[in-house]
Amino acid sequence: MKRALSACASIALLALGLAACGSDAGKPGPSASSTTSSSVPVSPTPTPIASAVYKPATATSKAENVPVPVMPAAAKEKTPEGAKAFVGYWVAMLSYAYETKDTKLVKELGTSDCIACQSIPGAIDQKAPTYAWQEGGLVKASAIENYGGLLDNSATVVAQLTQSPYILRSSNGTAVKTINKISTISYAYRLEYRKAGWTIIDLGQPR
Repeated sequence: MKRALSACASIALLALGLAACGSDAGKPGPSASSTTSSSVPVSPTPTPIASAVYKPATATSKAENVPVPVMPAAAKEKTPEGAKAFVGYWVAMLSYAYETKDTKLVKELGTSDCIACQSIPGAIDQKAPTYAWQEGGLVKASAIENYGGLLDNSATVVAQLTQSPYILRSSNGTAVKTINKISTISYAYRLEYRKAGWTIIDLGQPR
């Protein structure tokens, strides 16, 4: 089914002590037991380093240790399902961008001349100087469909995205902007399978 696109859019070591030898060979030295107990200090067991724990943003602090989405193996496959999985990965990266204000990774999933591939996360860059962090506003795909299967090295995928309510906060926690409702939008993605895998070559709202 052909769809037109709009242009928006990181051992403990045991220290070995050596007893000093006197110059008198016949002079009795310390017993083995006393030498061992006084000369071999045992290093304390190192304290395990706790792994970083993800903490979502709150009214008083920004999100911490946000995990970077990992591309699923399916998203690397040259199949209709692979194209859908790739779009799902793009959605996860967009949500990561909203939560961290780091848009570099999601932009890399589309070509440089795909206007919306750059402008959608680019909108986050433009607003970034006006707030310190975003509370809420995670993005998920409620539906992803592939249309027309594969045509040579290309595929068309339509996804419905939902974004939860969110608050943009200043450095002292004051609300800069509040969106109280769930936002929903559909995007149509034209993908092309290249040497490095899928990439988005066009993105917009289906019409």
